[in-house]
Amino acid sequence: MKRIAFSLFLFGLIAGSNVCMAALSNSKIRKEARFLTDKMAHELSLNMIQYNDVYEINYDFIFSVNRIMDDAVKGNTRALDRYYQNLDIRNDDLRWVLSDRQYRRFLNIDYFYRPIYAGGNKWHFRVYIAYTNHSLFYLGEPNGYKTYHGGHYRGSHTHTSHYKDKHNHAHYDGAYSVKSEHVYHNNRRSDFGSRDAESKNKKGSRNDRR
Repeated sequence: MKRIAFSLFLFGLIAGSNVCMAALSNSKIRKEARFLTDKMAHELSLNMIQYNDVYEINYDFIFSVNRIMDDAVKGNTRALDRYYQNLDIRNDDLRWVLSDRQYRRFLNIDYFYRPIYAGGNKWHFRVYIAYTNHSLFYLGEPNGYKTYHGGHYRGSHTHTSHYKDKHNHAHYDGAYSVKSEHVYHNNRRSDFGSRDAESKNKKGSRNDRR
């Protein structure tokens, strides 16, 4: 009986760890996008039109990186590059929604600007470091919370942002790229540590040849 109980306990641990590392469900993506957007609305003083647009942008970003994050956490170079490309697209879309003043503030808040980090071989949302009450919401659900499924997503910087020229205010036109050469390595080290599977493999190959 003890052996059966112990086996069930081990199965529970394994199942639990798999759940933590698995890709998020669409329902979970909506919840994470709403929580992040709600806090952005609170701190950046977004109006309701901005709130609804920022939710769509955050939803698209989380959805686009959802299935590559486990590889990114492991240091897979291709996954990390793709993650930061998607993050730059997200931050560019936000540039068209936020005012110049709001965007400058956004750039100085890491849990908004670079919302995901790795810890304990898992990926997490930084916003929960600042907001530990996961049930706290300042606003109701965004308009598209249950109906938006990525219709305004763009997969490349070469595509025009859906949000360009939609908001009639001055937009930030300075540097914003997380992936730009002079800040990329520091951002990557801060977000995901020094893991780099490709570099380790190359180093291992050089050592084998000695």
